[in-house]
Amino acid sequence: MALMPEQLDGVGQLLLTLAPAANPVPPIRAIYPQLAVSRCDASDMRGESPFSRAGGYDVYLVDTASHCWRIVDNLQEAGGVVLALHD
Repeated sequence: MALMPEQLDGVGQLLLTLAPAANPVPPIRAIYPQLAVSRCDASDMRGESPFSRAGGYDVYLVDTASHCWRIVDNLQEAGGVVLALHD
């Protein structure tokens, strides 16, 4: 399923409103249960370019159609997001 621009906007808005220590994954999953969401440290995403930034996070789009996720830059290919937290 393609990620909708409204979903990405909603994720970004949520990231802007959460406290820095708060885990954004549970509220995002509660709002968008069909969206695959993962969180990691920004250093885990070295060499990749984020699709967007919000709050203390880089937001990466991922294609979840196969067993192994891959980073993409197209909403039509994306089925989820990886949120990379900055220190």
